[in-house]
Amino acid sequence: MTSSPQALKVFFDEAAYYFGGNNDGLKEDLRKIEGVPNVTYLVDNGQVFVFDKLVQLVDEHRKRQSDLPLADMARSLIAEATVSANEAVETWGVVPEPYEMVESPTGGLRIRHRPFNALLPESYLTKAAVQNAFANILLSSVQSGNGDFHYRGQPMTLCDPLDTALLPPRPVIQRVEESENLGYAALRSVAYEPGFEPVSEALFDDVKQREVAWKNDSTRAARYAQDHAASIWARAATLRLETLDDPTDEVPEYGQEDFAELRPLYPELPMLSDGALYAWFDVYQMECCYINGWTANRDDDFLFYLLGKVAGRQHEQDTAKDVGQWIAHALLRGDALDAALTFGRAAALYDCAISRLARRVADAIRFLAENKNTTDQRGLAISTMMDMFRISRKFNCVPAITEQIW
Repeated sequence: MTSSPQALKVFFDEAAYYFGGNNDGLKEDLRKIEGVPNVTYLVDNGQVFVFDKLVQLVDEHRKRQSDLPLADMARSLIAEATVSANEAVETWGVVPEPYEMVESPTGGLRIRHRPFNALLPESYLTKAAVQNAFANILLSSVQSGNGDFHYRGQPMTLCDPLDTALLPPRPVIQRVEESENLGYAALRSVAYEPGFEPVSEALFDDVKQREVAWKNDSTRAARYAQDHAASIWARAATLRLETLDDPTDEVPEYGQEDFAELRPLYPELPMLSDGALYAWFDVYQMECCYINGWTANRDDDFLFYLLGKVAGRQHEQDTAKDVGQWIAHALLRGDALDAALTFGRAAALYDCAISRLARRVADAIRFLAENKNTTDQRGLAISTMMDMFRISRKFNCVPAITEQIW
């Protein structure tokens, strides 16, 4: 008895859809060639070289002149890939860095400077009008009008003010003078650069000091809560976790086996019905652990996540866990539950505000540092999907054994 040959089956993950898309392989070859600008666009003598047009031209010519070396072909087509500013914008989608088109809350369209989070003066009624402005910006034309400040002659107005006076009150956390830096701070490794009028050196130093001090203190408080999680579990019955219970929640049929293992792991949570416990643990796994299809496990951070939800259902993902840890810190230092919940909410509010302010300042200052020696108009360096995977392979790499199934 003979069996018919099996057809070859190949299984791709969701990222495979993007592999090689948009001529990624050709882009990587072209950007290595001497004389080919490794940027999305480059303005030269009032004309704009467009990398995407070069890719298209080379792709077309290779089909007719396959024997011509790629480098020679690419260099010979650079002139043809250089177009007017209007064609670059309208046909090839070039947008001058670091601008973008945004919708105005009051109607119309505006041009926004991303790192500064600032708007250029004029409002536009159509996309075509914005594209015309983009073309002018490519040619170093200043858009006329009024603004709160100027950068290289261009007036702009901040979308939101940069002012520490607008920060909410900082919750009190006992300071511990230690040399160790804790937590991520956007400004920790950023040095001041002049040139952005809304951020003086004094304001920069003030924001940086506030952010770094808060990140150190709040991270230390969270770690203290983590180290003393057993004390918080012991008082779980007093933490109003019953407010999270929903009797209508049910354990799905496909989750019965997992839940049979889950319930014994959390004897401190009898105030949650089976369905509610399953639902909250499932959401926690997806929001904070990024796992869809979990196995039952005991996790102290799950308690902190629930505490954050007691403080406010609006707290989501890691924010809920962080709020819970700050609440636990307050409880451990002797605060009553109401005061601890208030402290957790205030900590989340301040953390969000100082982090956002610091990020905005960091974005602006980093842009100044990168742009201070720039003398031409050019786009970003060419990047591909494979670049992302190459970078990913450098961090937290874990070898895995695969099994061939055909």
